[in-house]
Amino acid sequence: MTFTPDRSSIVNITQANPAVVTTDVAHGFFTGNVVALNVPKNYGMFELNNLKVQVIVLSDVTFACYYSLCPFVVPVDSTSLPAFVIPANPGYIASVIPVGSGPTPVDVLSWQIASGFCETPLTDTVLNNSTVEIPF
Repeated sequence: MTFTPDRSSIVNITQANPAVVTTDVAHGFFTGNVVALNVPKNYGMFELNNLKVQVIVLSDVTFACYYSLCPFVVPVDSTSLPAFVIPANPGYIASVIPVGSGPTPVDVLSWQIASGFCETPLTDTVLNNSTVEIPF
C-alpha cells in the first residue's frame, strides 16, 4: 500500500501562531488534509512530534498547521516552543507524513464554520470513527 502524497522532509517550522512548516520538495497536500509531524528531539520543537494536524496550504512547499479547521479553526501555536534547527548530524530526518489519504479537502471553509458542520473532522481521520459511508 502506498500513500499519496509521499512523505516530505521538513526544513523549517516557524515559531508562530499558526506554525508554518516548510518542506524540502513540493508536498502535494490540499487544504484540509491531515498529516503527522515527525520531529526528532535534536531538531527542537519536539513538542510537535507525532502531532496530527490539518493543513492550510500556503505554497507548494509551505503549509500552516491547525488542530482543526471546522467547525472551529484552532491553530497550532508554536511561539513558545524552542526554535526548529537542523542539527549537524541529524541521525533521523524531520518529516511530514500523510495520514492515510486524509479527509476530503475543505473547499468552502467559511460555509462549514458558519454552519457548524464538518463531515470529516481531524478526530474522524485519526480515530476512524466517521459516520459517513466510505464510497468503495
